[in-house]
Amino acid sequence: MPDLPAGNARSAHAVARAFLPWIDRLPPGWMGFSLRTWCSLVLGLATAFWVQIDNPLLVGVTVMILAQPLRGQALSKAFYRLLGTVVGMGVSIVLVAVWNEQRGPFLGGVALWLAACAFVGSLERDFRSYGALLSGYTVALVAVNCIDTPQNVFNVAVSRASAISIGVFAVAVVNILSGSPEAWRGLADGLEKLTQPISATARAALLHLYDRGAQADVKLGSRILALTTRLSYARTELERGGARANGARLAMVSMLNVLDCARGLGRQAGRTNIDPVIDDAIARTARQRELRGDQVAFTVHILNTIRADLPGHVPNADEAFAIERAARMLAARINSHVGQAMLAGTKKVDAHCGTIPIATQPNYGLALIGALRVLIGFSFAAGVCVITGLPGATVALAQTALTLTLAATNVDTARFGMGAVIGIPCSVLAAAVLNFIVLLHGADMPFLALSLLPQTFIACLLLMRPATAAIGFNYGVFFFAILGLDNHQSYNPTEFLNRNIFYLLAALLAFIILVLLFPPSPRRQRFWMAATIVRALERQMKGHGEVQGPAHLTRSFDRLAQMQFWTERLPATGSSRNQIESFTALAELDMALARARAYARQARDIAALRPAAEMAERELVVHAPMAMNEQIHRALDAVPAPAVDQPLPTQVAAINLLAGLNAALRAWQVALPRLRHYGIVNMKKGL
Repeated sequence: MPDLPAGNARSAHAVARAFLPWIDRLPPGWMGFSLRTWCSLVLGLATAFWVQIDNPLLVGVTVMILAQPLRGQALSKAFYRLLGTVVGMGVSIVLVAVWNEQRGPFLGGVALWLAACAFVGSLERDFRSYGALLSGYTVALVAVNCIDTPQNVFNVAVSRASAISIGVFAVAVVNILSGSPEAWRGLADGLEKLTQPISATARAALLHLYDRGAQADVKLGSRILALTTRLSYARTELERGGARANGARLAMVSMLNVLDCARGLGRQAGRTNIDPVIDDAIARTARQRELRGDQVAFTVHILNTIRADLPGHVPNADEAFAIERAARMLAARINSHVGQAMLAGTKKVDAHCGTIPIATQPNYGLALIGALRVLIGFSFAAGVCVITGLPGATVALAQTALTLTLAATNVDTARFGMGAVIGIPCSVLAAAVLNFIVLLHGADMPFLALSLLPQTFIACLLLMRPATAAIGFNYGVFFFAILGLDNHQSYNPTEFLNRNIFYLLAALLAFIILVLLFPPSPRRQRFWMAATIVRALERQMKGHGEVQGPAHLTRSFDRLAQMQFWTERLPATGSSRNQIESFTALAELDMALARARAYARQARDIAALRPAAEMAERELVVHAPMAMNEQIHRALDAVPAPAVDQPLPTQVAAINLLAGLNAALRAWQVALPRLRHYGIVNMKKGL
């Protein structure tokens, strides 16, 4: 059954291609997406007209807002739209009840609420962000529109909730029954495509051919972390969605672990105090594809392979580093495949496997600027509306608040402002043609459905192209409000003009505020993210940093990914490349110190290693930068040698502790010139 609509869509595409050869240049899947959106509109509007709700236009607006190419995207956004609407309606009722006769405090409360929602929405990602923003602009659409009739706020809220529920229902039914593309399959394909470059990275590291530079590594890490967006959509589609999504997180974290280990392992070339037998044992272990196990199991296997050729060999610190990095990388490679199998449902999910966290780095600076833009912009728009004193100015104020709030999380707010100033006038023109030319020839539901088909296709095509997505959003979403679609449609040109002049005013205000007020600055955003990396490192050097684990690993890579993102929006220069290299070195020092502390805590549980582990924890705290090399060397000298006569758990713990301290020493030596250059440490005064 799910394949039938997809087959029909392919047949329709083949027919269209026969008459329109250029159709192949359109975005992939455009026809299926457009047809699903149109069917959702028809179902939603037919239901709204049948039950005679007060605002059927809100059904069309809801469907266009929820229009997404993938099923999981649509269902996830629908859930957060319902949640945000409920919160926004509650706040609207409270604000109107408290300040129903005090316009100044009321508008001030609305402005503060909008700014707070924009701030939270900027810190969140995916449709959680949209839910927060919706909680804000729902207040503008409900409470602000009832500023002169506060007694109607409850009825308006209930009417809005009813229309949104019908729109959500229509989108959910069409996406489930039509066999729309599933987000989790895109997630699985994305993980599979990343397997090849990750495996190539691991092989290059084992052969000491790994020297691509920080930018290539950060870009690969960014591609891995970008899958968290698809992951958030996929959970709504999957049976046992939480457990299978955990498999995807395991695969992603494991890939980042491979990348992290490869950066250290591949750069050990030229270390003359590593016996060639060690490298050979690691390479032979890596070639044995049937091996399975965790980091400890791979460490033991590498040790046994080494001692088969060198009986009684005791690894030194550099050799311990190579063994630990290789064992961790090989275990991560296995876990990557296990996680992908868990996502696909071909491997039974371990009930005892805890949730794998994937942490991101909130950009508080960007969130603060977005909140201030909304606060000042809404206040400016409110002032314009109050000064003009026009009776319908609240429409312009509410729509301006909506546009400003949605733009708060947009990377390029200027582009979103351009989308409003282009999309809304185009929507007014299309609505005028439909209302005064097309709909005059028919008023029944089938005729309306056919009339909406071209407009829906145009909006969907614009939405699917990143360069025109902002125009498509404003064009498609505002179309039904501009048309004024109602149970008894009005064909009065004066009423149409009076209503839509305020939508045009809202577009102009949004354009002015988004383009001229606090324009986005990639240089400023990059500076703030660099400062975040430095603050995390300073806490780590003082012994109070984040502990080693998936959250720390993913957050560190996310900081670098965001810094790379903003750097790419600046002119390409040698200085920009050097800054990425420098801050990658600082992030690696942060991770190395955290890993060394984690290994020291593990070693404390073994009596033979406890004194050395406690000493290592003390020496890893940076008090005097000039003495740091000496501190780590003292800690290394205190670790008992992982001799063959010791129990295997003691040998493994000793190797890990030696490796952690050795990695911290290497990372410190690489990062020290950068620490001096950026003034993070003072060689005379300390931190």
